Amino acid sequence: MRTNSRTLTLHTGISFLIAALVLMLGVASVEAGTPVERSGKASAKGFVIIENIAGSIKVEGWSKEEIQVTGTLGEEVEELEFKTGSKKSVINVVYPRKIKTIDEGADLVIMVPKGSSVEVECISASIDVKNVAGAVEVASISGAIEIVGNCTSVEAEAISGVVIIEGATPEVSVENISGRVRLTGETADVEVETVSGDIDLNFDKLLDLSVESVTGSADVRADLDRKGDFSFDLHSGSLILTVPADLSAEFEISTFNGDIDSGFGHKAKRTSKYAPGQELEFTTGGGDARIRINTFSGDVTIKKQ
Repeated sequence: MRTNSRTLTLHTGISFLIAALVLMLGVASVEAGTPVERSGKASAKGFVIIENIAGSIKVEGWSKEEIQVTGTLGEEVEELEFKTGSKKSVINVVYPRKIKTIDEGADLVIMVPKGSSVEVECISASIDVKNVAGAVEVASISGAIEIVGNCTSVEAEAISGVVIIEGATPEVSVENISGRVRLTGETADVEVETVSGDIDLNFDKLLDLSVESVTGSADVRADLDRKGDFSFDLHSGSLILTVPADLSAEFEISTFNGDIDSGFGHKAKRTSKYAPGQELEFTTGGGDARIRINTFSGDVTIKKQ
């Protein structure tokens, strides 16, 4: 799951999002529209692709080998493309090519087989996914994202919306520009990047962790796997890391203009008599896990559970 070439610029790689963003600068709020109801057979472990520019998308897994779509379509909607199959199903809200603004988008509730993998792409629409057991990939420019349930993996990308993920998902990757990120779960491998959004992580155990932010702070509470690598790179945000008192880890902490409180009794030292930065290296237990923390102007606080 770990990659070495990640940046703090969202790279959705989805031409749909880029083209639609250019066209839809004037998207407005969604209002009630024409009722819609569609259904079709689908594989219990199929792939479901959902696209919508404005409004809201709610996806929920159920025990039926069937996809059901209900909700409303706004006046600007040209049609609802709906195709189901044994391997792939597509739900696409189609708008006129030359439309400049959308006053009424689409608000859809989509029931899918629980084992499905789901991909949702939106522009100015909220995304809500629950009870889906496959892989989940979601992207929204200005809508909130919420994913609840035990998925095999989650990838979420946003620009100006809150991202909330709750569940036992073993692999989580989140990129957000200006929205808050809140993740909770059991055991997971996690990557989080923000520009100006705060990060709140609460897990039973983290296998590996990468946290990056420009102006956001991070609050992380978890046991850390003995074989794991855990890195924190914050520019002007502070870090609070809460770990078990019997943690076995090797710490390397540095700040350019911030204080360090190790929580284990070790004292940081100044990096230079001419600069306010501090640094601290220490080991707890056998020093198994590797923890690297770097901040530019934020404080670092380690707490014991």
